[in-house]
Amino acid sequence: MSVTLRLTSGMTKALLQDEIGSFAACTASTALCGDRFYFCGLYTAPVGHSGLRLHVRVRSALKKYVNVYRVEHVPVRLPFYPDSTDDDYLLKGPGLLPDLLVPARVVMVQGGLLQQLLFEVRVPKDMTPGAYPVTVALTDDAGKIAAKATLTLEVLNAVLPEQELTVTEWFHGDCLATYYRTKVFSARHWRLMEDYIKTAVDTGINCILTPVFTPPLDTAVGGERPTVQLIDVTRENGVYTFGFEKLKRFCEICRRAGVKELEISHFFTQWGAEHAPKIMATVDGKYRRLFGWETDSSGPEYVAFLRTFIPQLKEKLDEYGYAGHYFFHISDEPSPAYLEKYKAAKGGIIDLISDHPVRDALSNYEFYTSGVVKNPVAATNHADEFIKNKVPGLWLYYCCGQNKLVSNRFYAMPGYRTRILGAQLYKAEAAGFLQWGYNFWYSRYSLDEINPFVINDGDYFTPAGDPFAVYPGQDGKPLLSLRHIQFVQALLDERALRLAERKFGREKVLAEIDRDYRLELNDYPKNENYILALRDRVNRMVAD
Repeated sequence: MSVTLRLTSGMTKALLQDEIGSFAACTASTALCGDRFYFCGLYTAPVGHSGLRLHVRVRSALKKYVNVYRVEHVPVRLPFYPDSTDDDYLLKGPGLLPDLLVPARVVMVQGGLLQQLLFEVRVPKDMTPGAYPVTVALTDDAGKIAAKATLTLEVLNAVLPEQELTVTEWFHGDCLATYYRTKVFSARHWRLMEDYIKTAVDTGINCILTPVFTPPLDTAVGGERPTVQLIDVTRENGVYTFGFEKLKRFCEICRRAGVKELEISHFFTQWGAEHAPKIMATVDGKYRRLFGWETDSSGPEYVAFLRTFIPQLKEKLDEYGYAGHYFFHISDEPSPAYLEKYKAAKGGIIDLISDHPVRDALSNYEFYTSGVVKNPVAATNHADEFIKNKVPGLWLYYCCGQNKLVSNRFYAMPGYRTRILGAQLYKAEAAGFLQWGYNFWYSRYSLDEINPFVINDGDYFTPAGDPFAVYPGQDGKPLLSLRHIQFVQALLDERALRLAERKFGREKVLAEIDRDYRLELNDYPKNENYILALRDRVNRMVAD
C-alpha cells in the first residue's frame, strides 16, 4: 500500500491536482495554554490506487483534545470578480477548492489526487507546559499502517487571554427556517438558532445580530424576507403595546452560548436609510404589515412608533442581562448621495439611543468627520484615513467589495491571506470586526434560496465564500468551513499579540510585526512563513 502523508500548517489549501512535495512540512510548532492549534494532513497515493479505505489514528498525550476533519472540495464558479487585477488567488477561473469540513476518522484514498485533513488541538488552560509529539497514522481495517507522520507541539508556559475584540458575522435566522423547512419560532427553529449561535461563539463570534424587527438587509426594493421579528407589536385604537417574550428567549439563548454583546438590527433600510424595515403587527385585531418599503424613514408615524418602542426595548435588554452590552444601527453602508436622508432618519431617534454606540458600516471618511456617524465600521480597503487619524473605538469590516489587495475569506484566497487579518486588526487597534454573512443562504436581494453546498457565490452575487462561513448539517447543526477556521486562527493571533502588549508594551509588539515586513491592511507578505514565524516569536516572548 503506497500512501504518502505530510503534515502541513493550518493555512494549507491543497487543490486536488497539486503535488504533495510543493507544501512545506510542519514538524514542530508552539502553542499557549488555552490556545487552539491547527495543522493539516495531506495524503496521496499513486495513480491506480483507488478505493483505499483508511482510518485516521492520532497517537499523542494530547489525543483527547484533538478533533479531526476531512476537507471536502466544493465547486467554485466565481472565485473573484472578472475585472479583478489581484493575482493572489489560488485559481484563475472556475474549479474545485477545499473548504467543507466533515468530522471524520475514516477516509477514502483516490490515487493521483491530493486530499486533505484538518486537525484541531484544543489545548487546555491548565495544560502542563512541555513538548508533545503528535503522530498521525493512516491504517487499514486490520490496523496496518499505510503512512504516518509526526509533529511536536511545544506547549509554552503562558495562558492565551480571553478574546477582547468584538466580532460579529451576521446571523440570519430566516435562512435556517428556509433551509430546514421549519416554521419560524417553532420549537425546531429555536433549537436550530441555539445550535448555530453556540458554534458562532465557539469560533470567536461573540456578538450576535438581534432581529428585533426583520433585518432590512440584502432585500430587493419592494420585496421582503421571511418574518423573524422578535417583538410582538399590537396597535389598538392608535395605542402601541409590545410583547418581548421572544426577545427574552433569544437573549437567554445568547447568554447560555456566551454571547458578550448584541447588535440590534437596523432601524432603516440598507444603503440609504430611505424606508422602514418590514414590521408586522396586530392592528385592531388583524395581523398585517405595519411599516415597510411604503414607509418614509423620517415620516411622523414611523418616528412616533420608534420613539414609543425604543425606551421599552432598552429597558428589556437591560433586564435580560445585556445592560451596557448592546449597540444600535441606523442603516448599513450609507453613501454620500443619501447623506441628508441618513441624517434625517437618525435625527428622529438619536436622542434615545446616543447613550449606546450607534455603528454603521461605511467607506466614506466624511461621514465620520461631519459627525453623522460617531462609531464607524470602516471597510478595510478604505480604513487608512480612519486609522491614521486614530478614530477611537474603530471597527473594521470586509465583504464582497474588499477583493483587491486586502485580506478576506474567499474560497480562492490562500489561507495566509485570511489569517493575516489577526495581525492587521491588532496593528490597526481595531475594537471590533464585522462581516455580513455567517449563514446567508439566499441569492442576491434574497430573491431565491440556494444550496450552499453547490452555490457559494449567492448565485453570481459575490466572490465565492462571501455569503456564509458555515454549511447546514443534516442533523441541524452547522458544518464548519476551512475558510472560517483560518479566520479563527487570525483571532487567536490577535489575542496572542494583545497578551504580548500587556507584558512588553505596544511598541515592542509592533516592532515584531514589522520586523521582516511592514504590514499594512493593503500590503501583506504573500506566504505563510511570515505568520508562522511571527506567532512563534510572540508565543515565546509571552512565555519567557
